[in-house]
Amino acid sequence: MPAQPLPLGPGTAARPSDTTPVMSGRPLVGAPSVMPRFADDVWNLGVAGFAGNRYPSEFLIDFKSLRLSVRREAAREFLFWRLNTRPVRGPLPSISTVASEWWNLRCFFRFLDTEHGGLRLDAVTQPVLDAYLAHCRGEGLLTSGLRQRLQVLPRLHLAAPALTTDALIVSPWNGRPLTRVIGTDPRRERENTTPRIPPKVIGPLVQAALFYVRTVAEDIINARVELAELETAVEDIHGLSIHRLERYLDGLAHEGRGVPAVDEFGRQARLAGSPAYTYVMRKSGAGPAVAGGLYDKRIDQALERLGPEPGGMDTPITPHPQTGLPWRARFSPAAVPYEERLLRTACYILVAYLSGMRDSEVKELRDGCHYTERSADGVVVRHKVRSRLVKGGRGVAENWVVIEPVAEAIAVLERLPHREALFCRPVSRDRYSTVTANRMNENLNAFRAHCTHIGFPVPDVDGEPWNLTTRQFRRTVAWHIAHRPYGTVAGMIQYKHLSVAMFEGYAGTSASGFRAEVAAEEALARLADVVERYEDFKAGVRSSSPGGARTDNEFGRVQEELQDFPGRVVDERRLHAMLKTSARTLHVGTLNDCYYQPETALCRTAGGPDQPMLNNCRPDRCGNSTITTRHRPGWEAARGDTERALAFVGLSDLQRTALRQHLHDINKVIEGVDHANN
Repeated sequence: MPAQPLPLGPGTAARPSDTTPVMSGRPLVGAPSVMPRFADDVWNLGVAGFAGNRYPSEFLIDFKSLRLSVRREAAREFLFWRLNTRPVRGPLPSISTVASEWWNLRCFFRFLDTEHGGLRLDAVTQPVLDAYLAHCRGEGLLTSGLRQRLQVLPRLHLAAPALTTDALIVSPWNGRPLTRVIGTDPRRERENTTPRIPPKVIGPLVQAALFYVRTVAEDIINARVELAELETAVEDIHGLSIHRLERYLDGLAHEGRGVPAVDEFGRQARLAGSPAYTYVMRKSGAGPAVAGGLYDKRIDQALERLGPEPGGMDTPITPHPQTGLPWRARFSPAAVPYEERLLRTACYILVAYLSGMRDSEVKELRDGCHYTERSADGVVVRHKVRSRLVKGGRGVAENWVVIEPVAEAIAVLERLPHREALFCRPVSRDRYSTVTANRMNENLNAFRAHCTHIGFPVPDVDGEPWNLTTRQFRRTVAWHIAHRPYGTVAGMIQYKHLSVAMFEGYAGTSASGFRAEVAAEEALARLADVVERYEDFKAGVRSSSPGGARTDNEFGRVQEELQDFPGRVVDERRLHAMLKTSARTLHVGTLNDCYYQPETALCRTAGGPDQPMLNNCRPDRCGNSTITTRHRPGWEAARGDTERALAFVGLSDLQRTALRQHLHDINKVIEGVDHANN
């Protein structure tokens, strides 16, 4: 929790006047005239809210939901203090944070009202707070949820000088950190616990998303156009016409098509296979709805003669690249919004995974957000998108450099039904509504399950379908950039190319935190590599080359200090702590590992950067270089290449001499590895 001003005592500040605006010093997304005032029963914090992944109702503070007037007044004063009191360190709390604190405050008030007879805040004692802690534990909250639920209590105490009606005087748990009160390890709290999407899941998932965006998006968009035209045409249908119906059915027979039938989508899915009476009546112009009688009889007779055609809309269906067959049956009116939701989810997967943007920042993408710029030399065309920095940025506009699949996804989103924001969903009462993170999680898992039906099955993990969440995409791409930079996703997109593009733009700035996430993952990857090499050392593998003795001596010192010998179990955390120094300098390579120290680096040039220059590496001579049996295959491949080059007839004497010397050096390295491990 950010540091806050220390409380001076209860009631030392004056109550704000009833007409005081509840916020100041924040950028607004609404007109200043709609700014709520202190005495209002409802505060709409959305006038300064920047979170496209939240429902507008989540920013409404309804004080009428509190039964007791003393509770309403205390809550009003506390939230006003939170909205306008800057911490000792850091910015004002975000609107989302304050809205969450309102919920947690209500939970505490509800506990006091139901379990302690409406006890006032100034009468709360430490045993009451202990009882509330036990009450929250009884709800089965995760550690993070429990900490969030309790954070409002220290803040209530800090706000005591500003609360004139009722204030929490007692210092919760005597000021002890909540991590100790709850019983969690503060070091674990700093770790990123968001699970990474396994490669066998993210691969087909991205392939399916690309298939939707590049292959079938046009079909879905055309189906929406056809459906909109049909809805417009229905308004001009007056009365009934059996002649129009028969002409339409005759046209289907002439084209070799069946009668439109109900499919598995929408509210009539239980009637799948039966005639789509309403659609046939509207499409033929025979009437605006089901007519029954002779009309239904004609449709039934046509069904017996022509057979059913599930869906029945006219929009052509593109062949699937894998089979050459239509990727789906014809659309029905109910299938169009279903496929639009899947297409919008596919676009989300590509944007979220291939840009490094947070969910809240993806949800802030709007019409016209994509543009291109040429590099200074005019050769490279860069794709860029505009959005808003939500976390810590309070809605500040920012730009991201992205790759082409992200640009393609945005182009598709701009053609789907939407409001100004690209990620919104049609609803019955309001034209469009925000797609929250929870709803997007549902959509992501529905898309994952749907992948099987379009030829990109996503395998289970440990016997269970992988549960996708919006947070996992940024964590996963950061891990792959750090651990597998030359790997690919969907068989075509290299993580190295992705990282270069990302770090040119917003994702590479300190404001985004993405570079820091990648750096943290890189540190973990280097530590894992060092631990592997330490385990090799314990198994008897020894290093050759000039730096080998230094590395082996360091590993020997660690083993001796930990008494890490057969039959003993060592503290893994202590082992990692002792190897971290080596991990910070490790650079893994095919021909060697570099434990970089500038004073012994042969790759450095005068005035050059203080980091290894891998294209100038001298692995067989540098004092930072270690070569073990894990590098032997690389040297054997180099020996084979050199021998094939020597077999070339057209070499000059000078070239042949140089190649022979190079082959001698390679053989010497291989012999050194074998000798060290004999």
